[in-house]
Amino acid sequence: MLYLLLLLPLLALLGRREAGRLALLSQLVPLGAALLSLALLGQASGPFRLDAVGLFYLVLTDLLYALVARFALGYFPKEEAWRFYWAGALFLLAAHGAYLAHNLGVLWIFVEGSTLASALLVYHRGGARALEATWKYLMLGSVGIAFGLLGVILVYALLGGATLDWGRARSLMASVNPEGFKVAYAFLLVGFGTKVGLFPLHTWLPDAHAEAPGPASALLSGTLLNVAFYALLRYAALAQAAGLFPFVQGLLLFFGLLSLLAAGLLLYGQKEYKRLLAYSSVEHMGLALFALGLGLPWLALFHTLAHSLSKTLAFLGASGVYALTHAREVGRVGGLFLGLPALGVPLVLAFLALGGLPPFPLFYAEVQAVTAAWRWPVLGLLYLLGLGLAFAGLLPAVTRMGFGPGQPPKARGLPWAPLWLLLGALLFLGLFPPVALLKAVEAVLWTR
Repeated sequence: MLYLLLLLPLLALLGRREAGRLALLSQLVPLGAALLSLALLGQASGPFRLDAVGLFYLVLTDLLYALVARFALGYFPKEEAWRFYWAGALFLLAAHGAYLAHNLGVLWIFVEGSTLASALLVYHRGGARALEATWKYLMLGSVGIAFGLLGVILVYALLGGATLDWGRARSLMASVNPEGFKVAYAFLLVGFGTKVGLFPLHTWLPDAHAEAPGPASALLSGTLLNVAFYALLRYAALAQAAGLFPFVQGLLLFFGLLSLLAAGLLLYGQKEYKRLLAYSSVEHMGLALFALGLGLPWLALFHTLAHSLSKTLAFLGASGVYALTHAREVGRVGGLFLGLPALGVPLVLAFLALGGLPPFPLFYAEVQAVTAAWRWPVLGLLYLLGLGLAFAGLLPAVTRMGFGPGQPPKARGLPWAPLWLLLGALLFLGLFPPVALLKAVEAVLWTR
């Protein structure tokens, strides 16, 4: 049945090139896959096994994909919608494979597969700028993933070539050469960190988001970044099993904080709202890495969950703005909050959620992180400085687009329901963060 779950996304291709059927299948298939995955928890077959950590990200990916697929039907012209849904089905297949993989090599293959599939999403519109952005994404992603492959090979060699299975690898980690594993982890962090979008390996992100159509950006930021972050979570667990988490912790805290501070500075002066959101992804994936470095995987899981929901909402809102105005620049959009509340209210609140304001879940995550970081006051102060910089960088854009001067666009047939569903989910998670559930998932990560 795990193979069925893996291949299920391809069912959407039965819609051929008919936009309505493709959209319907692209919503029903991931919803069905999410339900099926709940029944398959704990099952294993070949190189695949579904545990709670994989289930967490698989269900999140499927639910977000279904919402994006619903929005995309109103966004794309019917004659070009098939290109989005076909590439999306391939991406969903790769994401399923990564979250089902219980093997170091198979995980790497599906992470690389998600890079190739998402490149099709970036190149959707074609043209010179899209080609340049796709080429840059593929080149940097491939170099990064090559470092990841070197890391995988080194870990395999350190295990004496005995196994690539996660469970067996964990049981053998206590006997590996610690210096060798430190080198391997550095390769893995550079490799998968490139795809996560950590500074200074993030340079593909702004261009890819600027050229990808809005629903594709929502998938890239809301789901693709998690695929590589999931790999880093798994290797952090291997480091913990080897007794080397203190070494890994230093790297995670450093790169997490560096990404936060750099993104906080880079947010200033961004004239295009999609580039602004791209740099916000660098900030939040850095924050998730920082939470993992604090030794709190449950908090890292919660941060990626909250970021995925917030950023999918923000990019779908940005898609609506572009579809109605054809303006990329912040300065050409205004008055959305009162002039077009169906779009303006969720978009403005998404920006505020990304800025870490209450009652949204990123506020809860950041309070928990800064409280834990305060055992090293310098880290806590730098963390607060980064949050302040990032919020100050987002504030002019949300003020200008939401309340600034300008004639709000007229609505035209775009489905706003996915935006409001995402906003409702964010408010619920902010008021009722599922800490006990996430700590149960953390226990699975550390022990199995």
